[in-house]
Amino acid sequence: MQTRQNAKVFFRAEPFWSGAKAGIHSLKDVKRSAVALTAAGVVALLPPHRAMAMTDKEQLQMLLGQVKQLKARMDKKDRDEQERRRAETVNARSANVRETALTPVAAVAMPRIPDRFVYKGLEIIPGGFLALESVWRNHWVGADVATPFNAIPYGFATAGHTDEFHFSARATRPALLVRGDLSPTTHIQGYFETDFLGAAQTANANQSNSYNLRVRQAYTNIDNDDYGLHFTAGQTWSLVTMNSLGTRPDTSLQPPTIDHNYMPGYVWDRNPGIRIYKDFGKQFWLALAAEGSANTFAAPGPGFGPVSTLLPNNLGIPAPALLALATNGGSLNTLDTYSFNRLPDLVGKAAWDAPLGDRTVHLEAFGVAREMTERVYFGNHRVWVGGVGAGAIIPIIPKLLEFQVSGMIGRGVGRLASSQLPDATYSAFGALQPLYQRSLLVGATLHPTPQTDVFAFAGGDIAGKNPQVTAINGTIFAGGYGNPLYNNIGCSLENPISQVTPGVAAAVPLAALGNPLFNCSGQTHALREITTGAWHTLYEGPAGKIRVGVQFAHIIRNGFNAVGGAPHGSENTILTSFRYFPF
Repeated sequence: MQTRQNAKVFFRAEPFWSGAKAGIHSLKDVKRSAVALTAAGVVALLPPHRAMAMTDKEQLQMLLGQVKQLKARMDKKDRDEQERRRAETVNARSANVRETALTPVAAVAMPRIPDRFVYKGLEIIPGGFLALESVWRNHWVGADVATPFNAIPYGFATAGHTDEFHFSARATRPALLVRGDLSPTTHIQGYFETDFLGAAQTANANQSNSYNLRVRQAYTNIDNDDYGLHFTAGQTWSLVTMNSLGTRPDTSLQPPTIDHNYMPGYVWDRNPGIRIYKDFGKQFWLALAAEGSANTFAAPGPGFGPVSTLLPNNLGIPAPALLALATNGGSLNTLDTYSFNRLPDLVGKAAWDAPLGDRTVHLEAFGVAREMTERVYFGNHRVWVGGVGAGAIIPIIPKLLEFQVSGMIGRGVGRLASSQLPDATYSAFGALQPLYQRSLLVGATLHPTPQTDVFAFAGGDIAGKNPQVTAINGTIFAGGYGNPLYNNIGCSLENPISQVTPGVAAAVPLAALGNPLFNCSGQTHALREITTGAWHTLYEGPAGKIRVGVQFAHIIRNGFNAVGGAPHGSENTILTSFRYFPF
C-alpha cells in the first residue's frame, strides 16, 4: 500500500520529467530537468502517511518550493563561478597594473566577448595591439621610434644640424597566450610576442617600408602549486629587468614611454635562457637564471699631436681579437660581428611583495655575473665581470599615485642598460679593460581617472673612465676609455665636406680625410633623460580598447674631457602613439 501511494505521488510529478526529457537540447534544459527530477524524487521519498495527507495543491506548492531552492543554489554556483573568473582577471591585471596602457599582457588579461578560445583543453588568448606612432627630434639621429641614445650627435655631425620626423606602424605587436593544466596543481603557459622593429640589411623606407618581424618574447612557463616552484624556458625579459610582482616573466615592468628603447637609467635585457624560481606564500620569491650573453667594446679614440693610439704592431704587439663575423649558413647575420661567448650570463634575484596596510610594496634585488673573452698573443684571455641592482615600487596613494626607483652598479654591465655604453675597452698591449657603470631610474605615475595615466621619469647611465698610457722607445701610446690625451678639438665644429658618398651627410670628422685638427674622440661619459607624458583610454568595451599617448623627452649626452674640452650633445623628442587593442 505504501509503495502504491508513493508511486502514485511520483507519477503525479511525471509531467515534469516528461516535459524535461522531451526538451533537453541545451545545458539550460539539463538544469531544468535535474530540478524537476530532484523535486519529484523528494516527494517520492516522503513517508506514506505524509504523502497521503497532502492535497494536490500542497504537493505542487512543495514541489515549487523545492524547485526554487534548487534553482537558487544553482544560480549561486553560477555567480560564484563568474566571481572566480572576475577575480582571476583582476589578479592578472593587478600583476600587470603598471602595464595596462602599454603591453599585450594587460590586454590579454582584460575580458572580452569572447576573450578566449578552447582547444583540446587549452585556453588560447589572443592579445597585442595595432599601432601608429610618430617621432620628432630637433637633431637628426636617423632612427625610428627607438632612440639610440649613445648616437645623439655632437656639433660636428652635419645631419645633426637638422631635425627629423617619422610616422611608424612598426610598433604593432601581435601576441598570443596559451595556457592549460598538466595536472590539478601543475599549470603550463606559453607566450609569444612580436613586432616589426627588426631591420634586416634589405629593409628600407623608400617605397614599401618592408621591415621585418622580430621575436620579442617566446617562452614556456610551468607552475607547480604544491611546492611553489616555477620554470621558464625561452626568450623573455631578463631577470635583471624590474618586476611589478615577484619574479614571474609576465610581470616585467617597463617605463611607460612611447620610445621603444625606453630611456637612460632603465636596466633591461631580452634574450633566450632558462629561469627557475620559487615563491614562499606568493610574497617572497627567489630566482636563478642563465641567459644569453654578449659583450660590447670601445676602441681607442684619436690621439692629440705626437700621441699614438695605434697598437705598435712593428714591435710585435698584435691587436686583440674581440669580435668576429658570422659564418654563412649559421642563421646569423653575416654582415654583423659577434663577441666571443662561451658561457651564459648568470643572474640571481630576490623579491618581496610586502603587505603594508591597504597596499603592497614591491622590493627586489639582483646580482649578475658575466664572462668576457678575447684572443691575443695566440691565447684566449678571459675576465669575470658583474654587478648588483635593486628596485622598489611604492603605491604612495593606492590606485592613484605610484613611485618607483631602480638602479644598477657594476663592472662590464653597460650592455644591460638602455644607453648601451660599452662593457670594456683594451690597453695599448691588448689587455681587456672592463669599465665601471652605474644606472639610476626614478619616476612616478599618476592615475587621475581610471582612463588616464600621467607619468614623469628621470634617469641616467654613467660610465667610468679607464685610460691607458704607455711609452715605448720615446713614443707615447694612449689607449683605454676616456683618455685625456685623446683629441676632441673637432667635436663642436660642423664638417660640411665630410662626405663619404656624394650627397650623403656622414657623421665622420675631417680626420677621416687627413685633417687632425678636426678630430673628435667623443667617448660618452654620461647619458641623462627627463621625460613626461600621458596615456588616455578613448574607448573600452566589447570591441576592445583604444589608447592614445604623448611623450616629451629631453636627453643630454656628455663626453669625457680631453684635448679640446668635453663634447656635449642634446636632443628634444616628441612622440605620439595611437594603439588599438582588439582583444
